Amino acid sequence: MFRKKAIDEWALNYWLLQQYARLCFRIYFRKIEIVNRDRIRSGQPVILAPNHQNALMDAMVLVCNMPFQSVFLARADIFKGKRMVKFLTYLNIMPVFRIRDGIENVKKNDEVFEKTTRVLHNGDNPLVLFAEGSHGNRRRLRPVVKGLFRIAFQAQQKYGNRDGVKIIPVGIDYGHYQNFRTTLFVNVGEPVEISEVYQEYAENPVAAINHLKEIFAGKLGKLMIDIQTEEFYALYMDLRAIFNDTMRQVLDIADESLQGRFKADKFMIECLNKELNESPEIIHHLNVMVPKYKKELRNAGIRDWVLNKQPFGATGLLLSVMAKIVLLPVFVFGFLNNFVPYWFASSKVSNIKDQQFHSSFKYVIGMIVFPVWYLVTAGILAFLSLPIWTIILYILLLPLTGLVAFEYYIRFRKLLGKLSFTLRRKSGEISSLIEQRKRIISLMTEIIKRQNNRHENPR
Repeated sequence: MFRKKAIDEWALNYWLLQQYARLCFRIYFRKIEIVNRDRIRSGQPVILAPNHQNALMDAMVLVCNMPFQSVFLARADIFKGKRMVKFLTYLNIMPVFRIRDGIENVKKNDEVFEKTTRVLHNGDNPLVLFAEGSHGNRRRLRPVVKGLFRIAFQAQQKYGNRDGVKIIPVGIDYGHYQNFRTTLFVNVGEPVEISEVYQEYAENPVAAINHLKEIFAGKLGKLMIDIQTEEFYALYMDLRAIFNDTMRQVLDIADESLQGRFKADKFMIECLNKELNESPEIIHHLNVMVPKYKKELRNAGIRDWVLNKQPFGATGLLLSVMAKIVLLPVFVFGFLNNFVPYWFASSKVSNIKDQQFHSSFKYVIGMIVFPVWYLVTAGILAFLSLPIWTIILYILLLPLTGLVAFEYYIRFRKLLGKLSFTLRRKSGEISSLIEQRKRIISLMTEIIKRQNNRHENPR
C-alpha cells in the first residue's frame, strides 16, 4: 500500500522507511532502555505525550521504538511549500497552528482537531503530541500546552463517562543531547483516563482542562529528569555525574541499568530540593565546592570518572595498551573508510544555531550520506575490476569497522586518562582533587541521609 486514504492508515513505504530508520537508530545510540512499553496498546484511542527537549530526535524515539505508524502534530510554520507539506504528510505529521501564525490560521485547527479525533476513534495508531509544545534545552518539565487536553476531551465525547481516550505520559532522557553513541532512556507512564474527569468537563470545561493538566504534569514530571531550580541547575547536573554511583549504593541499586541511574538521580534531586528549602546555606556551599572542583579538573586535564574509578592496576593497563596495539589496523581501516561521511554529517550541523537540532540532523544526514558513500566506494572497487565477493565483503566491513574505530577512539582517550592519572597520582595536584571529591561525596551523603531520615521519621 503506497498511497494512503487516511493519514493513520498502514502504508508499506512508511513501514520500509521505518525499518531502515530503526537500524540507523540502534547504530546511533550506544544503549537504549525502554520501561513499560507494554502500556501502549493498539486498538485503543491513545495519545502519547512525551516531554520535548531534543527537537526532531524526540519524534524518532517513538517512530523507531514503537510498533506503530504514529501520527504526529507539529507546529505549522514548518509546513512551507507543496513538497514539504507532501513530505511531512507522508511522515504522518499534521500541522497545528499557534497565535503567532495569525488569528486567521488558528481557525484551521478546527479541521486538524477533527482529523485527530478520527485518528483516535480508529485506534489503529497512537496520536503523538509533545506535552510542552516546543522543545527546550534543559532537563526540566516546562508548562504543558492545553491543546493536548482539548483534543482528548473532544475525542472522549463519543464515549462519555465510559472508558475511552487515554493520555500516556512518556519521559525521554538522553545521556547527551548532541553526541553520537550516547544513551537513551524511555520511561512510559501509566495512562491518564479522560473518562475520570469527563463529567467535570461537561459541567465546567475550563476547570476540567486545568485539573487534567495538573494531573498529567504531576505524572510526566516523575518520568523525566526534572530540575526546576534555575540558580542551581548546573550544580544539580554536575552532581548527577559525580554522585550517581554513590547514590545507587545508598539505594542498593546494584545494576548498571539506565533505569537504575535514573532512579538514583530522581532521589538525589528530590533530596537536594528539600535541602534547598530547609538549609539553603548548605546548597550554596556545595555550589562553591563543585565548580571549584570542576575548574581544577579541567586545569589538570583529568575527568571526574578517572578519580571515581581509580586506582588502576598495572596488569589491566598493560592489557589495555596491548589491545589498542592489536586493534590499531582495524581502527585505521575503519577511520579512513568512514571519515568523509562522518565529517560531512558533523560539519553540516555546525552552522545550526539551535544545538537541540544537532543530533536530529546528524542522524538524518547520516542515514543518507553513509549509504551513498558506501555505494561510491563499491563503484570505485568495481572500476578496479576486483572480484564481486571482495567488493561485497569490503562494503559489509565498512559500517562495522566504522563503529569499531569510533569505540576505539573513545577507549583510547580513556586509556590516556588512566595513564595520565597513574603517572601523576602522587602529585599534590591529584591528591588535592581526590580530597575535594571526597569532601563533596561526604557532604552529599550527609544530605541524603538527613533527608531520608526526615522522610522516614516525620515529626
